[in-house]
Amino acid sequence: DGELLLIDKHAAHERMLFDALKEQGHEIMSQSLLVPITIKLPSDEVELIERNSEVLSKLGFEIEPYGEGSVILRAVPADTDASDAAPMVEEICDKLKKNASLSHEDVIDDILHTIACKAAIKAGWNTEDSELMEIAKQVVSGKVKYCPHGRPVSITLTKKQLDKEFSRIV
Repeated sequence: DGELLLIDKHAAHERMLFDALKEQGHEIMSQSLLVPITIKLPSDEVELIERNSEVLSKLGFEIEPYGEGSVILRAVPADTDASDAAPMVEEICDKLKKNASLSHEDVIDDILHTIACKAAIKAGWNTEDSELMEIAKQVVSGKVKYCPHGRPVSITLTKKQLDKEFSRIV
């Protein structure tokens, strides 16, 4: 009908993953890493990991202190790429430090945002047509409007807007 819908596939997929994680009731499937990852962290962040180990375990992480200033990551939430594991743990530590005053549920939501973001489709990835079609269906149906951070996942351009951009009309 004279409109062009542009979809941010990462943001839309992130929302879909976040919603699916929320529906799982915080019991997220975990995948063991073939090779555990050692992550160097400041001692206060290692303490944060220890204090929040039960929550992290429910969210699919198997992580424990590993000597002075390090943790070892043995498992991550399912569908998480191993290359994203260390940055994800570091981001979760940052969120835990900044959000010490948040409720338990808000902390879990914050961590779920991180998990969904890291697991979502990235720019440049080869994505199956069927997966892209599912994302498009969810956006067009109105089920997916905003990413977990509140940004819109799509924009619509009308033929009139495009004609104005190309100076076809004033």
